[in-house]
Amino acid sequence: MGQRTSETMVRILILGGTGETGSWFARYFKEKGYDVAVWGPSGKVDVANRLGVRFADKMIEEVEESDIVLVSVTIERTVEVIREVAPRMHPGSLIMDVTSIKSGPVRAMKTYAPKGVEVLGTHPMFGPTMPVLRGQTIILTPVEGKTGKWLSIMRSLFEADGARVELLDAEEHDEIMAVVQALTHFAYIGIGAALHALDFDVQKSRRFMSPVYEIMIDFVGRILDQNPELYASIQKNPKAAAVRQTFVAECMRLCEKADAGDLEGFKQIMRDAAKHYGKTHEAMVRSDRVINARIREGKYENNSKNIEL
Repeated sequence: MGQRTSETMVRILILGGTGETGSWFARYFKEKGYDVAVWGPSGKVDVANRLGVRFADKMIEEVEESDIVLVSVTIERTVEVIREVAPRMHPGSLIMDVTSIKSGPVRAMKTYAPKGVEVLGTHPMFGPTMPVLRGQTIILTPVEGKTGKWLSIMRSLFEADGARVELLDAEEHDEIMAVVQALTHFAYIGIGAALHALDFDVQKSRRFMSPVYEIMIDFVGRILDQNPELYASIQKNPKAAAVRQTFVAECMRLCEKADAGDLEGFKQIMRDAAKHYGKTHEAMVRSDRVINARIREGKYENNSKNIEL
């Protein structure tokens, strides 16, 4: 087991550190001067070597000696891993997770972390392709009675690099993410699935796209280009089922109005949605800026070029 190179160096173990998100945090904390070790269930020592950090061959021993244990395994395994490692941590240390669901992991950390071990739920609202934190959002979920000095340390660290840090409790986090993540992903994947079912020629359609349509279709492609395992696991948010069911019901209500030729009914649904949304004109102005910026960059010359989002 490696030793500290200085008395002030913080020792961090990233469980799942050989995966994409875990590797991102391994690089990040290494650049901050932390003593980083990673562990992954597949034992990818080559990933640790490529990152320039230690691989924790004796994972539990590393847990016992670490100041921070960051859990970055799949959502399905997160609670199981927390149950295994949290009881072995020493007072004054911190256990944190970086999953997109907070209620289960935070409850597990609160339950299994011994007295004196701090708990901090963490949700980076960006993917591992982002090179820097500037402009990104990180949600922190502190636990009353189980979060102390480490909250300010982590918050200051992320904010110093230009991230926007928001504090939410676990239940509210999952309620919001059921819409912000689960619903939006579900809708985009649903559009992609419909294009497949229709055998619609997406590439040919680019010849006839308006900028608004091309932005939308590229967001669909952006989601479809991601890891299906991750996006499926996001749908496991305990609050997401009711949100999905409401979305499908509203789609069917719109469909029934359109199929019946009830255009007034269709328009009323849209009016009601706009009234609830609020500040739709401001949204129009913001989206116009995005579209016009792309046009100025020459991304829409003859409506034939793809955009990068």
